Amino acid sequence: MQKKLLAAVIVAIVIVGAGYWYYQTYLLPPPPPRTIYVSHWGFGWDQIKKIVIEPFESKYNVKIVLISGTTSERFTKLTTKAEPVPDVIFLPDYYTYQAQQKGLLIKLDLSKISNYEKVYKVLRDQIPKSLAEYGVPFTIQDLALAYRTDRHSKISSWKDMWRDDFKGKVLMPTITATSGPMALVMTSLAYGGSIEDVEPGFKALEALKKDIVTFYSRSSDPQTLFERGEVEIAPVLRYNWAPLKNLSVPVDIVYPVEGSLYVLNMISVVNGSKNIDLAYKLIDFWLSTEIQKNLALAGVDAPINSEVSLPSDHPFNISPVFNNKPLYLNPEVLAKNLKSWVDAWKSRVEG
Repeated sequence: MQKKLLAAVIVAIVIVGAGYWYYQTYLLPPPPPRTIYVSHWGFGWDQIKKIVIEPFESKYNVKIVLISGTTSERFTKLTTKAEPVPDVIFLPDYYTYQAQQKGLLIKLDLSKISNYEKVYKVLRDQIPKSLAEYGVPFTIQDLALAYRTDRHSKISSWKDMWRDDFKGKVLMPTITATSGPMALVMTSLAYGGSIEDVEPGFKALEALKKDIVTFYSRSSDPQTLFERGEVEIAPVLRYNWAPLKNLSVPVDIVYPVEGSLYVLNMISVVNGSKNIDLAYKLIDFWLSTEIQKNLALAGVDAPINSEVSLPSDHPFNISPVFNNKPLYLNPEVLAKNLKSWVDAWKSRVEG
């Protein structure tokens, strides 16, 4: 009798357990998605949404809200704690360094980002320790020259922007754009200066400014202005290469003989985020081999995941970067000098 009773109890427990499982799995409404705010330029967001955001939202039951804008706009919002405060922020490395110095970012536990070890070691080794613990690179931005091949003979030098046939057709970045300080330093190097001594660069740019059509700050500006025929030569970062090569007018991208410069765009977690667990997951997701490759093939970002393989002629194949041995602009140096460079640029170049 006792055995039958025990068996009946066990059966009842199994039935109740199975019913509870069925209710939890199929009948109980899923919990509402958590919301995380992501501060990003917004460039290529339609592709990013399909490749990264929607799969991530589905996998982790979250809703990602974009806070878009230029680097300087979003950095200002971060420093003033403008609402909504982002959980995750995408910035060039020297802005990441400034944010870290102001205590605006959390110190990262890199062991929680399994795909970090897939980032090219040569790039990881360049990052100062003070920065590596507060931001993870997700793409490289190296500087080159874009020009109209149907209107001009081949270019090879940074100084070609000063050629007579480009007069009145030059496009330059504004100093607060990611490429702005890089253009200043590159001009300085071409005209006998250095990273620390940018006076030769300022003098050369003062001589050029009458031929500069405008100073761009938006990611899409070079494509628009080349397409309309308003500009015919410009310093551009790698994320511009694929869109420029797909224009209706012929544009080529050239590494100048003087060399090239690069910075790393980084992902960081904002201090005070209530979604740190999801922030780590998003960073790891973004660095994964599949996501990095798909973003590259979509023309969004050059991959820094060493497992990604791209055709040799693809604009986002970064193997030539290492062949050209570009100079990494130490973010600590850039951050230290940025304010004085911005002030001088506004009065001497854009003024």
